[in-house]
Amino acid sequence: MNKKFLIILTSLLLVGLAFAVTPVWAQEQGEETVSIGEVSDPGILPDSPFYFMKGWGRAIRTFFAFNAQEKTRLALRFANEDVLAIKKLCDKGECQLAEEHCEKFQEQFQRAIQWTERAREEGKDVEALIEKLKENHLRQQQVLASVLEKAPEQASEGILKAIENSSFGLENAIERIQGKHKMEQFREELNLQFSNVGEETRIRIQERLEARHHEPGEIFSGEPQEQKHNQGNPGGSR
Repeated sequence: MNKKFLIILTSLLLVGLAFAVTPVWAQEQGEETVSIGEVSDPGILPDSPFYFMKGWGRAIRTFFAFNAQEKTRLALRFANEDVLAIKKLCDKGECQLAEEHCEKFQEQFQRAIQWTERAREEGKDVEALIEKLKENHLRQQQVLASVLEKAPEQASEGILKAIENSSFGLENAIERIQGKHKMEQFREELNLQFSNVGEETRIRIQERLEARHHEPGEIFSGEPQEQKHNQGNPGGSR
């Protein structure tokens, strides 16, 4: 790397980090504060013209995370931010944009699972990581369910898919890493997270999850999709 490239890269990192941690404008008085794991602010939202800077910041932070465990923690943090962004957007009446952003959440959470399995393949102890994924995911699903409760019908499908796909991916990872008993235990815990929504919403979610569980022959692979193009690194990062 030459000096000029390092200066540019450092500048982008600083700018990206600034936008990554920039809080959303002051919350309205009395507005509920929602947190997932260590994240209580989604940062800059997708409706901002500067949102692309957040993507830069995430990519640079992932690039400088030098092991699979740290990349897992970053991807999980980004997924938590995305869930809070989905809620914030829907609270602002931008539920269609919130539904579109559900894909970003799924991508980040999938990367967190993939990096956990990569760490395991490298012989690392991932017990703490998988427990952190489970704990954060239960809260993610609780928040998404509350968003689904309030979202208009035309925006509900993307939210349902996010709940369904992310849960299915994590359950399969738990089964591979911790065994079937732990996976079934997690599934029971997950069902309890939907007690904070109305019966109709709860039934919709549970029907989707049950249908997914009974799909024949579908096997989730923790192998990073980007492997073919990026020598096995999730997200194309080092």
